[in-house]
Amino acid sequence: MTRLEASLAVLACSTLVLVLVVDIIAVDVFSTVVRGSPQMEVLSGIVACMLGLTLATGSGVHFRPTFADNIIPHVLVDKVGDAISAALFGVFAVFAVEFVIQSYVYADRVPVLNAPLWLVQIVVPYVLASCALKHAVFAVSPKTKEALSG
Repeated sequence: MTRLEASLAVLACSTLVLVLVVDIIAVDVFSTVVRGSPQMEVLSGIVACMLGLTLATGSGVHFRPTFADNIIPHVLVDKVGDAISAALFGVFAVFAVEFVIQSYVYADRVPVLNAPLWLVQIVVPYVLASCALKHAVFAVSPKTKEALSG
């Protein structure tokens, strides 16, 4: 799954760069605009960043607050942190699913591109659920996290 996520993140980043370069050339060289390019750039950036979150979580290289390291016994810090992260990401994923369903029901569309907004938004609940699942696995089996990050 990580390979698919990484491939999609690369595709989103490549799309962002390609559309940005085409837009700059169109404006600076041909004095014209490419209709919908700013929207494509923003949407591609959102997808790339969201997929980057799940990739960072899966490889254990994301930032971790250290304020509780001296409060909770060292042996439990990672387990407790991963359990809390799993719960938070899970709750956020539930809200994200509801948000996407509402966009679908109300037929929200991307301005200018006139594409259904939920097609892009669907990445948000997927990434949040993926992060929740990865943190849950890490909370249960910290050695998995060590193996992925090492």
